Parts: sequence; structure tokens; C-alpha cells
Amino acid sequence: MPEFFEPFTYLTILLVVLVCMALCDWRWKLAFFLDARRAAVLSAAVVAAFLVWDALGIATGSFFRGGSSYMTGVVLAPEMPVEEPIFLFFLTYLTINLTAGARLLLDARGRRSA
Repeated sequence: MPEFFEPFTYLTILLVVLVCMALCDWRWKLAFFLDARRAAVLSAAVVAAFLVWDALGIATGSFFRGGSSYMTGVVLAPEMPVEEPIFLFFLTYLTINLTAGARLLLDARGRRSA
């Protein structure tokens, strides 16, 4: 891999998996493609809570930005890389998709057995 692209590896992976989450959401109408407003409010609230958690961890010295050549090096605040909110959104979106998908599967299973 050319050295120029190395610092964008983690960010690129995050964006690719977010596209994959969006495709799953689109295909099965799990979150944003089911109710965009509700998914956006839930995502914003959860990511905000995670960012507060991160800020408290940074303030207490528990969390710190590790050095990696695969990260951009851009920070939003001390010890808060630009990739962090994107990663937190990915975790939130993944959880919403998984729980909505599980609900769909359980509902389908219940209809089949009825």
C-alpha cells in the first residue's frame, strides 16, 4: 500500500462498513430506511452519550489516543481522533440494525409457527 494512503486506512474501513450498514438497512428497512427521524434522534443521543463517556475517560486519564500510522492524526480535541465519532456512530448503527433485524426474524418465526 502506498504510504500516502496509509493514514486513511482506518477512516476508509469505517466508511466502507458504514456503507455496508446502510445497504443492509436499505434492503431490510431496519433503521433510517424505516423511520429516518427516529433513527437519527436515537443515533444522535447514543453517540452524544458515548462522546460524553469518552470525554470523561480522557479527563480522568483513562482514555488516550494511541499512535497508529493507520489513523489520519487529525484530532477534534486532545486525545479525540476524528475517527472516534465515526466509529461510535458505526457501533450505534450496527446495534440498531442488529436489534431491528433480530426483531424481524423473531416476528417472521412467530408468524410461521402460528
